[in-house]
Amino acid sequence: MIETYLLEHLVAFKRHRTLSEAAKALHLTQPTLTRSMGKLEDEFGVSLFIREKKRLYLNENGMLAAQYAEEILSRQGDMLSQVRALDRRSRTVTVGSCAPGPLMELMPLLSSTFAHMTVSTEVADIDSLTRGLAGGTYQMIILDHPVETCTTPDGAAKECFCMKCSSEQLCASLPYDHRLAHETSISFSDMDGESFLMVSEVGIWGDLVRCKMPSSQFLLQEGTDSLRQVVASSTLASFATDITLRVLGSRIGRSVVPFSDEEASMDFYCICLASEKAKYKTWYESISRRI
Repeated sequence: MIETYLLEHLVAFKRHRTLSEAAKALHLTQPTLTRSMGKLEDEFGVSLFIREKKRLYLNENGMLAAQYAEEILSRQGDMLSQVRALDRRSRTVTVGSCAPGPLMELMPLLSSTFAHMTVSTEVADIDSLTRGLAGGTYQMIILDHPVETCTTPDGAAKECFCMKCSSEQLCASLPYDHRLAHETSISFSDMDGESFLMVSEVGIWGDLVRCKMPSSQFLLQEGTDSLRQVVASSTLASFATDITLRVLGSRIGRSVVPFSDEEASMDFYCICLASEKAKYKTWYESISRRI
């Protein structure tokens, strides 16, 4: 069996073409590298080099050996990264969502259900989420619609299991002296053209409000805490949802008015691969009890 370090030395020699340059790249002395080349020839039992006037060149055998060495080292690197990734996945549950609200609401339940694991969450676009579920980046995803299959990067379809996990109602958060602050509901058309303060990472809600209020300006803030600080001293409109009100509480000096448009109310579905359904049985049972 050829030791890995010898393959690394052979690949370095192929890439750098001279012993001196390869030794420098490997942080070795040239005599040490020369001995490695000799060991390789002993292992193969054939000549790998052409020796001319104190220069060493790979012969045809050596070129083939170096090509295989590159492939073996690459596969070895893949093996290490994939095994380590599998280990991380066995100890980590990564949940991606198309909106922050469901994650905000479900996080305590996630943490208690997977108490002996690390729970990682993030907001991403729908295409990235479905590809990530198929490819193993996410163990579960939360979308605004159910899906039956998702597709891997190489085009293979994987069956999915999904269950409704949450719903969310979008509202406008308005200063008390705003012209619509005391209405029981408003529409997107009522507010189109006004400026809004909005947290930057709102997922699918951001696309919706930009589409429904094309004449409005959206002044983005980084993070919920930053947004709340700015809103506290501003007369501009902002957004809230029934989830953020339950989790974060209402804002002093603000009236929260729900949007009446059908699109302003969303149902969300928690989705995993069908092959993983049994693994997450306890989680889905917890969801079904709270809905």
